[in-house]
Amino acid sequence: MQRFLISFLRIIFLLPLLSCSVFYSSERLKTDFSKLIKNKSLSYELIGWDDEADRRRISYILAALQSSGKFTSLRYQDQTNTDAHVQIILESSPKFKIFLGEASEPVSYLPERNPPRFGIYLLNRFLAISTFFIIPDIDRDDDYLVFRLSKKGKLEKEYRYPMESYRVFGWVSLLFMWGDDRKEWKPILTEKVSEFLGDTANEL
Repeated sequence: MQRFLISFLRIIFLLPLLSCSVFYSSERLKTDFSKLIKNKSLSYELIGWDDEADRRRISYILAALQSSGKFTSLRYQDQTNTDAHVQIILESSPKFKIFLGEASEPVSYLPERNPPRFGIYLLNRFLAISTFFIIPDIDRDDDYLVFRLSKKGKLEKEYRYPMESYRVFGWVSLLFMWGDDRKEWKPILTEKVSEFLGDTANEL
């Protein structure tokens, strides 16, 4: 009975850590692909897509470019034989892991660039752990999707689109999992591609 009780308490404590809800907060816009003219070839290069989750997201971006009907061909790093070349860049914000574990950015990144936000982060982390996640742990990812367009080796223009989202750990995330946006990344990134193609109507 005692072993069962200890196992049960462990599960109760770990459950908030295993549950995480993601909420996307940036603006979502759509462009009508039917107005695009299919007359250009495009090569692409990937920068900053290192994590497994990032690789899944880049697959959505490439699929959106391919299915847009805008390009006669889409090739990887073949700048010499295409009309235009685009660097698809993920500008990732610092990711601080649970219990102040190893981050993907230098530890000094956030304290130096945004001391108030780092202070709020530490306070939130302390309150979340000390209350057994009754107060949720909230991590903000203020990433940017960047398209750097060039022609014949010359940079034409850079297009930046915010991809701000919040990851919520704890009991609150269990209550709001119905609103989780993780499964929405495909339509969200498809909309970012459509916005990019709309913004480059005169360049591509």
